[in-house]
Formats: sequence, C-alpha cells, structure tokens
Amino acid sequence: MDLICSAITKTKQAKQAVDELALTIHKEPAFVLFFASTAYPFEELVACFTNKYPNSQIVGVTTTGEIGPTGFDEFSLSVQTYAAPFGQFQATLMTDIAKYPIFERQKLVTAAKQLGIPLQSRNIEREGLAFVFPVGLQAGEEKMLSVVNSIFEQDGFPIFGGTAGDDAKFEATYVSVNGEITSTGGAIIFIKPTVDFYIIKENNFESMGKRVKITKADPEKRIVYEMDGRPAADVYAQALGVPVTALDKHWSLYPLGRKFNNEFYNASPFMLRESGAIEFYCQVYEGATLEILQPRDVIIELEKTIEHFTKRFTQLEGVLACNCILRKLQFQQERLIEKMNDRLEQLPNLCGFSSYGEQLNKSQLNQTMVLIGFGKRRAE
Repeated sequence: MDLICSAITKTKQAKQAVDELALTIHKEPAFVLFFASTAYPFEELVACFTNKYPNSQIVGVTTTGEIGPTGFDEFSLSVQTYAAPFGQFQATLMTDIAKYPIFERQKLVTAAKQLGIPLQSRNIEREGLAFVFPVGLQAGEEKMLSVVNSIFEQDGFPIFGGTAGDDAKFEATYVSVNGEITSTGGAIIFIKPTVDFYIIKENNFESMGKRVKITKADPEKRIVYEMDGRPAADVYAQALGVPVTALDKHWSLYPLGRKFNNEFYNASPFMLRESGAIEFYCQVYEGATLEILQPRDVIIELEKTIEHFTKRFTQLEGVLACNCILRKLQFQQERLIEKMNDRLEQLPNLCGFSSYGEQLNKSQLNQTMVLIGFGKRRAE
C-alpha cells in the first residue's frame, strides 16, 4: 500500500470532482488534505469530503493556484491522502489568529497531548511535526506561529505550512477542519509519523548589493513608513531606478531580505499606500537593515532544489509544497510553468498550493517555496 496518494482534477461540480479524486486516492485514509480554487464553493467541497470520508481527519484550504502530481495548476482541486500506517494525526481549528489567538492555546496543548507529544521534551525536534494553514488577509500568521511554538518548553519542533489564498481576489480566504470552516483562523495538524521527513526552503534571490534601514514601521500592521529616514516608496524606487508610480510593477522581482545563517528570508511588498508607505506580506521591524534582492535563474535553482531534496531519501513516498503567489505570477509572466512542471513531476505524490505566505518553524516567509518530503532518509 502507498502511504501517500495525491491527485488533482479540474472538474468543476464539487461532488463530481470529489468522486473523481476518490478513484485515485486511499479508500479509507487517516488524513485528507485538500486545496481548492475559489472556482469551487468551499462549503460544498467540505461537505462532500466529510460525507465521503466520515472516519478521516479532513483539512481544506482555499488557494491562489494548486499543485498536483504534474506540478502547477490553477482553478482546480488537489488532494493528498495519508494511509493509517503513515502515522497518527490530530487536527484542530483556531478561530481567531489576528486578535486573541492566545485564548486558543489550550486547544493546541490538548491536541498535541492526544498524540502523546511530550511538550517538555529536550529533544522536541524528534517528537513529530505540525502542518499549519492560516487564513490570509488577517496579518495573523506570526501570532499563530508564536502561539503554536509557545506550547513547547524547548525550541525546535518542526512546523511547516502555507497561508490560504483566494485566487488573488484579496477578499476572503477559508480553511476547514473536520467540517468546521473559518475565514479568521487557521488549521493546525499535529503528526506523529512512522516515516522520516525532510524540509527544504527554496529561495530564488540574491543580494543586489544595496541595503536600506527601516526607520519607521508598524510591524503589527506590516507597514513600513520610512526607509533611511525618508518615505519608504521614494527610497525603494530610487534604489531600483524606477518612478514611484511604477514601483509596484517591479518590486516582486526585487523584494527585501534579511540574512540568517547565510540564507535570505524575504519580505515581499504587498501594497503601496498613498502616503508613500508600503504594506508587506510579513512583519518588518523598525531598526532592521535589509538588503534589496534580485532574482536568480529559477529553473536552475529548482533543479538544484530537487536534486538536493531527493538525494536525502533512499525512498520518497510523497511531497507537500507551499509556493508563494508572487513566484507563481513570475513564472506565469515569464512563461516558465511548463518548464517548472517538467522538473516538479519528478517528485512522487506531489501536492500543494500557491499561497499568500509560507511558514517554517517560527518564521513567516515570503516569495519562497517550502517542500516537505516523507519516506526513508538516507544515512548521513
């Protein structure tokens, strides 16, 4: 039996789409994870999956593009299922990640303990992992990650995920857990796998040799007002050599980055405000010095990522991917989707989505792709 199965469909009627997917995936999975375009009525999809798999734990996420066994797609429905021998799952729903997420901390403690995860372990990185899927447009990802991490006495519990999207409408995003739906919260799935796993973060950017200092910002609202003591948009536009009015047409290829352990963690602009302030997809802190980044060759970087990733396993059962919306838009604009998919389809039982943000351990990321693979790791 395959421990992981993945499938994708573009059939638009919800029940028919779920029935079609059911022909390919496990008949009685322990866990069902689906990613849906807003082309589908989300409530109807949730009901269909719940009726089809009454004994499974089920999590659903709205997207801004789906990833299936053959790579990137859109206006589709993708699903990944996990067989009972894969391990144990405990999914729970946070209903508010923006205002008072701390009030739901006990719910997380209970869920983790139900799987036997020892929260006081000194080797917490060996005690399992968690998927997280926050809703988008609430600026709550960092708060959600903070609460999830707070239940462990030691740092290091592996956390992986992506932010729900809505096909770039920027109106409302949704996540569901076992039939319950939220547009203000998020899903957390604690997992005790019987197999090995490995996580990798891909970054297609490098420094262009220019730095800016954040001199006025509101991290809570993700707004940067000033860089180098001047309006943020003026400084950013000058550094890129473009007019302020054209800044939002260029910044997706030139995000800001903070370097940690020789890796860049991107901070991507989301919206230009009339005052010259810039709203970001993640928190940016006053006093930070950030580098302006420039793109590398994305095909070469993906080939490197896949080679590095697959070499970690002697047997790879399946892969879950969360890819930033800005990367997806870049690939579409540069007509690279077909070439990307030629590489991605090498990954077995691939599933995932294009997201409004990516989560890795304690960090909310932008303009990256995070991959998690499950199977038998190669001895190091």
